[in-house]
Amino acid sequence: MKISIIVPTHNRMSSMLTLAEALNNLDYPDYEVIVVCDSCKDDTKKELEAKYGQQENWQILEVEKAGPAKARNTGARLAVGEILAFTDDDCIPDNNWLQVIRLNLEGNPNIVGLEGLTYTYKKEVTPLTHQIENLDGNPAVPTCNVAFRKSTFEHLNGFDETFPYAHNEDADFAWRMREVGEIVFVEEMKVCHPPRQESFSKMKSRMKILESEFLLYYKNTNLYHKYRNTSPWITIYWEVFFYHQIMNLKSTFKYFFKPKLFLGGLKLIFYWWIDLILLFPKYFASNFKYQKQFQS
Repeated sequence: MKISIIVPTHNRMSSMLTLAEALNNLDYPDYEVIVVCDSCKDDTKKELEAKYGQQENWQILEVEKAGPAKARNTGARLAVGEILAFTDDDCIPDNNWLQVIRLNLEGNPNIVGLEGLTYTYKKEVTPLTHQIENLDGNPAVPTCNVAFRKSTFEHLNGFDETFPYAHNEDADFAWRMREVGEIVFVEEMKVCHPPRQESFSKMKSRMKILESEFLLYYKNTNLYHKYRNTSPWITIYWEVFFYHQIMNLKSTFKYFFKPKLFLGGLKLIFYWWIDLILLFPKYFASNFKYQKQFQS
């Protein structure tokens, strides 16, 4: 089975080059790598072309202001593999990643997708890092470690590019895919997502992405009830505002004797609480907009 690996990237040259080296040395006989550079202002494309541009199984593209959904769809349209494998530019797959994907899809036509185990380096996690850990499956099926049959991907028209932020386009696609076939969690399909240091300014504005909850809800109301919650308001103001922030507060106290991390974590939680209050009018407008769009 030929497999096409698709990676969207945006101004993360260092981690992208680390990933590229891992992808280039995967233990699998027939695969291609498609990297979609989305508005990269650094030298990501230049460095990738210098190292891998002459290899027949590598394609390095450039798009402008696409966002991850459109970037992934762009790569998928050019893919020639029967299977589309997705990962992110700050991840590192295990060497047998593609072998495991093949073993779990070959001869199993009812399985249309695979969700792999994503792990991180827990000792490097701080309140100011971003990382993904998925040890036993997630209804949203994070796209840092997934594989789909291309035929099914095309049947569903890929990722929905209308989501306003890079959030929930993966959940939307996974939920739609589960309506036509089975997505299986495979523990042996491993990808590492090392903790990534984020700027404080970027992290404090993260709550704006929750606007995507309303599009996800009105587009897939029954599936939202099935996989997430009774409403986006419950998700935002119960789960995120209350439960998640209490959990964040609890974990931040582990850094009590590291004042910079401890105070940074507290400050971040405070900003998120304030932002969730200030964003209420925008959420309300989005709720009205998508309700009108999908219920008219």
